[in-house]
Amino acid sequence: MLTGFLLVFGAGLCWIGIGISVSACARRGWNYDLVQGLNYFGAALVCGVLLACHAWPSASPPKILALVFLMNSLAGIANFYTYVLTAKAMRIGPNGLIWGIMQAGMIGSALMGICFFGEHATLPRLAGLLLIVGGIFAMGLGRDQRGGTGGGRWLVPSLGAFCLVMLTHCCNTLPSFFPETAGTGSVFRTFGMYSGGVIGFATFTLPGLIRRKETGGKGEWICAALLMVLNTAASCFLFYKGLDLLAGSGAGGLGYPVAIGVCVAGFSLYSLLFLKEKIARLSLAGLAAVCIGIVAITI
Repeated sequence: MLTGFLLVFGAGLCWIGIGISVSACARRGWNYDLVQGLNYFGAALVCGVLLACHAWPSASPPKILALVFLMNSLAGIANFYTYVLTAKAMRIGPNGLIWGIMQAGMIGSALMGICFFGEHATLPRLAGLLLIVGGIFAMGLGRDQRGGTGGGRWLVPSLGAFCLVMLTHCCNTLPSFFPETAGTGSVFRTFGMYSGGVIGFATFTLPGLIRRKETGGKGEWICAALLMVLNTAASCFLFYKGLDLLAGSGAGGLGYPVAIGVCVAGFSLYSLLFLKEKIARLSLAGLAAVCIGIVAITI
């Protein structure tokens, strides 16, 4: 189990970079939808090459492969629209709080593990879930002290992203609970995830880019390349392998909470130290409750 925790911990470190890239695009006025689409396309291409070379799960029946690809593709589509809403919220609201609200959607996989797969609903885990939900409400009620004109308009897209994160995490985690589907391997599941992201990009962003003949600037392409490296490393070599190990030990629902705990704490520290964001006390207390809750559900 320790190896599984260390692997998902490492994935969480990679995901801090994703939060920073979303924030950077929002602050610089870059088209994050384009960045995200390029990132997904590149990651799917890399995974496709790996599968063609030596990583294809040949021992798995076609029906199992189709099911896993469907689940991870749904996760990828939901994940694409998660960041569409997150980028929209970050353009008008406090980046650290928005990132915390969005990532708190990890309660979905924890609840799924407890409700449907017999994972232990210990008192610390239940208390942690309550802290997360309460923290989200506190962050929403706290006054936005960023000093802009966004008011509370950032809250609606933030909560929409929160719901999509729950869907993403449940679809991504589900194959790890069954030996037949977990055996398809991290590269195949990553390929399904980012193929879904490409579908989201093609349906939402690509038509507009073609109409405007927009290809993006140098900064957007560099940001997409960095994201591709981080996402591929996190998914192919860290997260899914750690998730399978945790599920085999009866703790599959904790994979996302551990990774997201690292991600939320790291990005919140970045927002306070480097972005110099001013956060209302109630909102700061809510963010602290979310972080404490994430730690509690791992006990």
